[in-house]
Parts: sequence; C-alpha cells; structure tokens
Amino acid sequence: MTELPRLERASAHTRLIVDGSPFLCLGGELRNSSASDPVHMAPIWRALGRSGVNSIIAPVGWDQVEPSEGEFDFSVVDELLAGARSAGVRLVLIWFGAYKNALSTYAPTWVRQDSARFERADRGPSPVRAPFTYEGSMPRPTLSVFSGPLREADEAAYGALMEHLARVDGDHTVVMMQVENEVGLLGSSRDSSAAAQLAWQSPVPEALVEAVANEPAAFHDDVVDLFGRSRPGGASWQERFGDDDPLADEVFMAWGFASYVGALAAKGKQIKALPVYANAWLGPQPGQDMPGQYPSGGPTARMSGVWRVAGPALDFVAPDIYVSDSESVMRGYTSGINPLFIPEARVLTGDAFRAFGAFHAMGYHVFGIDDVREESQLYDAFRKLLALAPQILDAQRDDRVMGFALDPGTDAATARLGSTTVTVRSAPKLLADMLLDAGVRLPEPAPHPDETLPSAHAPSPGDSRPFGIIVETGDLEYIALGRQAMIDFSREGSLLEIDSLRELRLHDGAWVEGRILNGDERLMILGAHGVSAVRITLIER
Repeated sequence: MTELPRLERASAHTRLIVDGSPFLCLGGELRNSSASDPVHMAPIWRALGRSGVNSIIAPVGWDQVEPSEGEFDFSVVDELLAGARSAGVRLVLIWFGAYKNALSTYAPTWVRQDSARFERADRGPSPVRAPFTYEGSMPRPTLSVFSGPLREADEAAYGALMEHLARVDGDHTVVMMQVENEVGLLGSSRDSSAAAQLAWQSPVPEALVEAVANEPAAFHDDVVDLFGRSRPGGASWQERFGDDDPLADEVFMAWGFASYVGALAAKGKQIKALPVYANAWLGPQPGQDMPGQYPSGGPTARMSGVWRVAGPALDFVAPDIYVSDSESVMRGYTSGINPLFIPEARVLTGDAFRAFGAFHAMGYHVFGIDDVREESQLYDAFRKLLALAPQILDAQRDDRVMGFALDPGTDAATARLGSTTVTVRSAPKLLADMLLDAGVRLPEPAPHPDETLPSAHAPSPGDSRPFGIIVETGDLEYIALGRQAMIDFSREGSLLEIDSLRELRLHDGAWVEGRILNGDERLMILGAHGVSAVRITLIER
C-alpha cells in the first residue's frame, strides 16, 4: 500500500502530495452522466490515456450506488478505478449525494419519494426566479439541508463509499474527494421549511459570532459589516438579523450547508483521510446579483469564512469558473488559508497558465473533457505544462513563477521574481504597432473564441489570447512556456539583455534543446504557432 495522498502546507503555500512527491493536478472533469455507463466510458478512457493529462474528476451518484436503502452497489466506482488505471491518470471523485447544482436530482428515489421523512426546501413567496427555469416547467426536487434524516442517510451512503475505497484502492488512484456539488438554495435567499424555520429561530452559533469578532480578516467585509450592524442582544438568527436581509439569509444558509457538507467530510476522513473540498457556483456574478439567483449559502468567496468555521473537516473551498473575469475569481479563492484548486472551468487553455503561475494553484480542470479533441491546443499545452511540473512546483514554493493570460483589452502584465521585474506584452500587438510605424497595416484579428461560444459549457476551438508561464530556474536564467508573448526583464541599478534564447522541444515527455533563436524570432519570444517553450539566459551589466 502506498502513502496516503495529503496536503502539505508550508507558510502561505499548499501543495498536494501523491506517492510521497508533490503532484500538480491537470486535466478535466467528465460530463455529469458519462461515468454512469462503463460502455460509454471505454473510448473516453482510451482517449484520455493518449492525451497526457494526469487527473480526472468523475462523479459518483447516490442514486446509482444505493438504489434501495442500505443496499449498496459500487460497481460504477470499480469501473472508474479500472478505467483511470488503464489511462494512467489519478481520480478526484465527486459525491453527487443530496445536492448537485443546488438540486436533489441525484438523491435516490426512496429519498425523493418520502417527503414526510426527507423534508423538501420551501422557497416561500420569493420574488427570485431560479436560473434554468421557465414558465410551465416541471418542479425540480430540492431537499432541505436542515433535514436531520437526510443528513444521516447521505452521511451513511458517503461513509459506505469511503469504506469501499479503503478496501479496494490501496494504491490511491483516488487522490481527493469533492463532497456534493455546487450546493446552495436556488429560487430564494432562505429555506422556509419547518426544519429551516426551527433553525432560523435557534441561536446563532457562538463559534461563528466569536470568529467574526476575533478574526474579522478571515471573513468577507460584507459578513463583518452584517454582524456589526446586527442586534447583539438577539439570540436567534431571526432576532439578531430580522426577516428582510438577503445577506443574513445567505449567511444562515451557508452555515446550514457548510455544517451538512462538513459532517460528511468528517465522516469520510475517519474512514480514509483523503483531502476533501467543496466547490462553488459563483455569486454574486453578472446577471445573478442576489442569493437565490445563484445558490444561496454555497461556498462562494463571500461565504468562505463562514464555511471554514462551520465545516472544519473541509480542507478548502474551490471555484467553478465560467465567468469572463477568471483572474478576480482566482484571487478571491487564494489566501494563506485557502489554496487554489479549480475543479471546473471553461475549455480555455490560458487560464491554466494563469492559475499555476500567478496564483500557485494545486490543480486545474476543464469541464467536459470527454469532448476535447485529441489534437487540441488544450492537450498540447497541458502535456507541456506537466513536463515542466517539477520546475513549476519548486518555483511555486519559492515564489519564482509568473503566469499570465492577456484578456482582450489588456496588452501587458508585470510580476516581480526576486530582484527582477518581468514584463510580458502581447507580441501580435507589439508587432502590429512596429509595422504600423513602418507604414504596414495588418488585417484585423479574428474574434476571440469566447465571443463565438454558444454556451458557457461548450468546448472552445482554442484560446487566442497571449498566455504563458515563466519560471526562474537560476540567477538570470528562466524557462518560458506559452504563446504570442514578448518578454522583457529589468533590474534596478543595472541593465539586462538577452545572452541566449534557446528553443525547447518536448520529446518522449522530456525537454530537449532545439534551435538557437538569435534572429527575428526575438520579436516574439513565445511564438505565434502553437504553444512553445524557450530557455532564456540574461547578461547583467
């Protein structure tokens, strides 16, 4: 039996340790229904084995493994383990238990049919319309997170899953667990079911009151302000906050969901102590400004402090990124307390470089990896990132790495690596400006892929942005990987210039030196065609 995967924390940096060594998770999440059918998965595993990625996130549905109460069938889990091993990848398993995207569609029939035992959430007369609903649509099941019998049944099933993994996965193909998926309440800021009302009229947990008072920096300013203006004489949620504050409703729901998910996480760790996290449907976000338009109480950046207190067994919370401004999302989920791990994101290659280089992420996964083409930019870039993983992991620990993705309208990015300032610029923009100075006008560029996508989950034809990662490998020595970028280095009190620029090629998973780039190629250090790598050596004078 190999060493159990774990998180290793050093100062403000956290990394995942697998088989005794740091591990950079890079791959994708399967579509929701793919893993339920081994026949459907067979060609996908073969394609993933050829892709070069090293981690896959796959769901396990409660309805499939416990179709009758107390009777378990983990054959789907065994098939996932066998498929992942055949493809040479590690697994992160999602427990699709009582909640998936704030709904209860993966709860077993015996749970959803018994509303007397397993109480449903009550949205009341809320004016908030939930996403993905329409006039005349059939009701979608949402169980109340305040239902004690539901928590007991969900916890028992999750515990049975972990017991099965402890028996059959001695080599730890599964390196991490995600408990539930994008939890929260849609359609209202607060559950008004009988169980929820009882909790609303109960005392605000003293642990939360004390944490906000004593460690305000660990909470979002909105939460600190909420407690600051509350009625301190009130004991219950209702007495302290009243019935008309959506933010108070969201904090109440966050406590409910974090306590629920945290209880499952604690149960699982007692059996097999894998790292475990919860993921978030982001909010507030454009078009979803109010709790209930996004899942109220989910592990958003604004609620992350509440989640840390209510669910201490969770190692971190993670964002699912489908918004355009990925940089601010990554920043909101990165701190000395919470490391960055991205379980779901659009198929947009450059954001992985941004995550690993700028925010020292432990992992990055695109959603719907089943649909990614084998010859895609994404797979080519991911193979090259993983070949550079040892240098990236060391550089993350020592803060010697820079990542960038120049969004439309952004022509440059700057970072400081030790005493050196590194500036990256859009090479196509620079080249166009220089040619314009000479009287030559280039044609207008094609639209950015994001502008042509029919939906947030659709596969992208390729990321047209300049993006990359730069790792300091020694004094005045760097490796850069990416596309369409010019890189400049400066150091106060001296002049720096390029001494050597050497192409690196990936051959059988290892980097080998290629051309000496001493001519016009220096106008675009990271080239226009595909994702390229170079070794840069500087002279200081």
